Amino acid sequence: MLLWGGQAPASEPAVQSVTVTERGRDLLLSADVLLNLNNQLEDAVARGLPLYFSVEVEIRRPRWYWFDEVVLSSNQTWRIVYNPLTRQWRVHSGNLALPVGSLVEALSVVRHVRNWRIGDRDALSPDTRYQGRLRVRFDISQLSKPFQVNALNSSDWSLATPWTEFNVRLSGEPAPPSGSGAPPPAAAQPGLPPPPLPPPAGPAPSAPMQSVPAQPASPASPIVPSNGAPAGGHGLVLPGGSPHAAPGGLGLTPPTESQ
Repeated sequence: MLLWGGQAPASEPAVQSVTVTERGRDLLLSADVLLNLNNQLEDAVARGLPLYFSVEVEIRRPRWYWFDEVVLSSNQTWRIVYNPLTRQWRVHSGNLALPVGSLVEALSVVRHVRNWRIGDRDALSPDTRYQGRLRVRFDISQLSKPFQVNALNSSDWSLATPWTEFNVRLSGEPAPPSGSGAPPPAAAQPGLPPPPLPPPAGPAPSAPMQSVPAQPASPASPIVPSNGAPAGGHGLVLPGGSPHAAPGGLGLTPPTESQ
């Protein structure tokens, strides 16, 4: 989702570019700001005076019949501190402290805002045009009372960018992931079974197996029983009978009659 970008004279503080992106249900803002300290502010921070910079953003929904509606607003404050005893620079934001090596690195945090969460995506409606504005300023209200009086009476302490406007428009429903070329399944008709689902995408099917014609079964080799009966009989011999029966018989020999 885009937004605005431009150039400003190098001598004046100004917002150079603004970008709002979506990440899950969060709206993230990134901006580049042209901001330089004058000699009086550099001397004050080198003596140990903390400098406070605030970034403010508003997103409005235009209304032709009334004032614009503010649907989202947020602000963030950075505190730049130098310790003359340890010669260390730190940038504080809330409960976080970032050690840096110089004043230039400390100001880089203020000049390049990255992935700042400004609100929830549900605060904006998809496919609706919104107007936003952003500014960065040196926050005099965070100073101690004596310095506030001095800052109000001197223009050197008035350091701020003008309000910079940009447009915001959320996209609709997220697009399906790339690579899924399968068409959506057809809806089932009343009274009919649901249509078959398309086969899942996967590797190419393997070559079909070749059918081999069945060979005629060869005759089984005759089983020779242990008592010597021929293969054609059942291998049974009655008591007193001869085991050598005719091949065509059942292998049974009746007992001989006594004379």
